[in-house]
Amino acid sequence: MTDPTPPVKGGDAPGLIRALMRLYPPDFRRRYGEAMLAFQRERFDEATRAGESRLRVWRRALGDVTATLIAEWARELRAGETVYESSRAPLGMGERMSFIGREIVQTVRSLRRSVGFSVATITTLALGIGATTAIFSVVHSVLLAPLPFEHPERIVIPEAQLMTTGNAWGLTYADFMDWRDNHVFDAVAAYQGTDMDLTGAGEPVRVSVAAVSPQFFDALGTPPAKGRALRAVDFDVNAPRAIVVSDRFWRDQFGARADAVGSTIEMNGLKRQIVGVLPAGARWPIDVDVWVPLRFTTEQDPDLQRRDNFIFQGIARLKSGVSIEHTRTVMAALAARVAAEQPAIRKDITMVPTPIMESLLGATTPRVLWILLGAVSFLLLIGCVNAANLQLARATARQRELAVRRALGASRWRIVRQAFIESGALALAGGALGVLMARLLVTVVVAAAPPDVPRIEQATLDLTALVFALAASVAVALVFGVVPAVHAARGDPHGVLADGGTRASGRRGAKTRRTLVVVELALSVILLCGAGLATRSMMRLRGADPGFQTRGVLTASISLPGVRYNTSAKTISLIYGLRDRLAASPGVDAAGIASASPLGAGGFYLGRSMVAEGREPSPANEVTINWTVVTPGYFAALGMPIVRGRDFTARDDSASAPVMIVNEYFAKKMFPGENALGKRAMSSRDEKIEREIVGVVNDVKYYGARDTARSLVWVPYAQRNAWHGGIITVRARGGPAATLALIKRELRTFDGAIALANVTTMDDALTRSMASNRFVAILLGGFAALAVLLAAVGVLGVLSYTVERRTHELGIRIALGAARADVVRLVMIETLGMAAVGVALGLGAALALTRLAGSILYQVRADDPLTFATVGVVLAAVAVVAAIVPARRAARVDPAIALRSE
Repeated sequence: MTDPTPPVKGGDAPGLIRALMRLYPPDFRRRYGEAMLAFQRERFDEATRAGESRLRVWRRALGDVTATLIAEWARELRAGETVYESSRAPLGMGERMSFIGREIVQTVRSLRRSVGFSVATITTLALGIGATTAIFSVVHSVLLAPLPFEHPERIVIPEAQLMTTGNAWGLTYADFMDWRDNHVFDAVAAYQGTDMDLTGAGEPVRVSVAAVSPQFFDALGTPPAKGRALRAVDFDVNAPRAIVVSDRFWRDQFGARADAVGSTIEMNGLKRQIVGVLPAGARWPIDVDVWVPLRFTTEQDPDLQRRDNFIFQGIARLKSGVSIEHTRTVMAALAARVAAEQPAIRKDITMVPTPIMESLLGATTPRVLWILLGAVSFLLLIGCVNAANLQLARATARQRELAVRRALGASRWRIVRQAFIESGALALAGGALGVLMARLLVTVVVAAAPPDVPRIEQATLDLTALVFALAASVAVALVFGVVPAVHAARGDPHGVLADGGTRASGRRGAKTRRTLVVVELALSVILLCGAGLATRSMMRLRGADPGFQTRGVLTASISLPGVRYNTSAKTISLIYGLRDRLAASPGVDAAGIASASPLGAGGFYLGRSMVAEGREPSPANEVTINWTVVTPGYFAALGMPIVRGRDFTARDDSASAPVMIVNEYFAKKMFPGENALGKRAMSSRDEKIEREIVGVVNDVKYYGARDTARSLVWVPYAQRNAWHGGIITVRARGGPAATLALIKRELRTFDGAIALANVTTMDDALTRSMASNRFVAILLGGFAALAVLLAAVGVLGVLSYTVERRTHELGIRIALGAARADVVRLVMIETLGMAAVGVALGLGAALALTRLAGSILYQVRADDPLTFATVGVVLAAVAVVAAIVPARRAARVDPAIALRSE
């Protein structure tokens, strides 16, 4: 249908003014358009001659044009309604309420007649709103919400970093002193994390402790909520032992009693007085519950003064006005000076101040969450596109109905108002369901998230995200529901009725709907590619060999208080005695104790450099290793085979020759092409004792399932003095509960005041180490499944509409002898055309976007050809399946009925 109104000639009036005036009602444009354009042209000419501000002229012109536009359309609609309602007297308030009620009832009846459309639209909007709001709520809680410290942007974490590999450590004592005395900081503190046993009230409990230097709470920027912080007097070696506790500790151990401050508790056998309680959530380092004074009692110890003894962690607060960039420059210059003074141990090592948020989150967590937010944004976009497509298809299908109503006297305003109410009702229903889904999804996401994601437990429904998702969805529903109604209201109802109604919308509407389906398919391809890569990565990870047998192994950590275990003999006696009793217990296959467990299951690793006997210590000759202390039986308990040589025995003690067991990676790196068994090497910078390699074991994943091969060395407990604790490792046949009971029982025979902590099975440790990959795979898979479902609904809706519109044409084809298979082929060709374009566009976009996820994948390329090919085939198959129903309907068209209906 062509517009009977002649185009408005704007002369040299600004283009924007001419464009706005094309939105005026046709009658108004015909009668006053030229005059208004001439007026605007003269207005701008006069402003130019008078040197008037063009901004002011534009403001006046746009204000006039916009106000007139609104007023004329309001008048137009009122006039139409007045005609339609001409038989009615002016409505009072009660009558208007009754009228609104009837409008609502009519809307409900209209939507009930289109149950499929209503359910599809509401569900589509709810999915988009719920998923987007839930993921953004999590992202906001973890990444965007400010930390509970004063000016957290000024807090940095000092790190020593090896520039050649990127490996990072904490601080040496000398580095800490350099940082503390530097002018760029207001406060600098060092700390060490440890565990202590809380005793004196029933079963001993392990608590996480940070021993902190003075200025720690100044650097953190969080004064205690109750009591006081640690003062300078508390750091004197002869001062009473004062501690500050977390809000969680205060609530768990004291039931939030006010008299907790000032009370005394016993930790590791020593009485300690609580002097302060930190506010809720103000914890650093993560999961610490108690802060004790760090007393540098051995400041003259040469080992403490070494520049390669990175035994402290640090925290610093920048002075106001000092930028992080300037601080990096200052610290790099300081590190360069130290490297020049001691090149043998500090070459290529620089000092880096890392903002606290970056240090807290690490490199992987932000990337994972941003990827998920991007994926769920695609889902919201798909939902909006699908809702728009459904609205357009329904509006077009109702053209005949609207034309009949117009012909019977319904005003334009009434037609538009009815569409507005229907679209608003759908949007509100979708929004309400979306809010419920968002609340549910937040709970699910938090429960499924990896345990190492900080602050995720604080995630709640984010109002900003909810408003945005609601606004976007409601806007889509209203625009694509009302605009077609406005178009229908402006059209000629007699022309539509004469045309049969179903063919009146022209080709432009059909092209728009097909374009929207192509967009849906393309977005779905992107999501499917991401989900496919994450799934393949997860499958590779699950199939990776950790290097030992996890089934049937339970671990639990212990810490021996130095007050009672103040000699090597006492420590060794408990460690070896406990191990022997466990190994001899019925149902136990093997038992051992180590300073750390693989798969990141706990403990403490020493990072060292080793050099082979006869070689000079130098970066070229040294091999960086992870150093673990173990008892005999440890490798058997883990099911880690010794491929060459022997296990440790009780004879490998302080009186015997120093020995060690290494993994194959270390053996190949230190002694390439040689048999490492019987060779000797030493830790070149601290222990400096030649140790003989008596065994070689398989490579093992130490930091988690994604860990790569690294050099590992194990030495006997009895040859390393004063190691106060370890990870008990037991392989037994009785199940985890029975094994834990056995460990507790045997431990009590030695010391009933020692707590067990970090109890876990190695199966659980392996599962936890894959939690991040599983989390991404599950969520992306869920989003992709929803996207495919929405795309299928989009294809089905468009093709159903197309078949309905082409009933007459199809009837003629069949009447003229076309086979029904030809009709099916016709529909399928259209489907495959849309699918081909959508899949091609989606694969191209996915190829660019999935590279962002490369760092979280495991042994899978971001452009993995198998994944991309599979996704293309799957999407095409889904489109074809979605087209089967409308295709079969087209093939069943009765030519007689089709022709008679025209």
